Amino acid sequence: MRFWHGLGYTPTEELAPLARHAEALGFYGVTLGDHWVTAEVQQDRYDIAADGVTPWQDQVPWPDPWIQFAALAGETSRLRFMTTVYILPLRDVFTAAKAISTAAVVTGGRIHLGVGVGWQKLEFGLSGQPFERRGRHIDEQLEVLDKLWTGEHVEHEGAFYSFPRIRMQPPPPSPIPIYVGGTSDAAFRRAARHDGWEGAVYPWNEIEAYVAKAVQTRQAVGRSLDDFRIIVGCTEPTPERLAQLTEWGVTDYLKPPWTDGLNATETSLAYKLDEMSAFAEAYGVGGD
Repeated sequence: MRFWHGLGYTPTEELAPLARHAEALGFYGVTLGDHWVTAEVQQDRYDIAADGVTPWQDQVPWPDPWIQFAALAGETSRLRFMTTVYILPLRDVFTAAKAISTAAVVTGGRIHLGVGVGWQKLEFGLSGQPFERRGRHIDEQLEVLDKLWTGEHVEHEGAFYSFPRIRMQPPPPSPIPIYVGGTSDAAFRRAARHDGWEGAVYPWNEIEAYVAKAVQTRQAVGRSLDDFRIIVGCTEPTPERLAQLTEWGVTDYLKPPWTDGLNATETSLAYKLDEMSAFAEAYGVGGD
């Protein structure tokens, strides 16, 4: 099992020492989420939470993940970087393609792209991108990314983008794995067409059904599970539960960013480093 450590909700000045520590402990990679803004008064329901309320306050930093990952790559040598998740349909595809491919070049191919359709209508209103059509939008965006990232001359004719033969440089140095987040039927189908399903950190009693759905949907499109990643975390992990996740087919464990009743913006760096070390020892991170 590969271990990812979430670095969200964390003061930006702490990210470099945390990334260095994650690499030293043997974590496969670290993750960051993606939001443009946080409303002073929450405008939209956050369906991942049972009460619909976001688990962060408006002082939580949300650095641009590609710029931040490029900076963290300079502090590390092998650590991978993944978005959990990047709201691709907030952007036009060319801005996203250029930023992600540049980050892949700068990091030496250590970028993993987790994408989702988003939930916050407020941000879509700010972006000018259509909220109600975001599912169809992201599907076409993923098609266009595959074309642009070849580094060759490509063309496209679609509902959202149409362009003559063009070439985007620099291309990624290697294919960027694409994982799709979300628990709707459409999200699972989208994930099945790409490199994996990226879940969130869920209560234990919800996970088995989500994993089974990811597996079944992948098989339904006639694709192998051998190169399909299933990424998920649980709110109350134990060694026995991680063993069960592996039996179900989970390939990557997503450790949350110090959210056990604590706010990562308020806990000390020393606490975070110690807690990361304790987790790594308890669960055999880096032991493979």
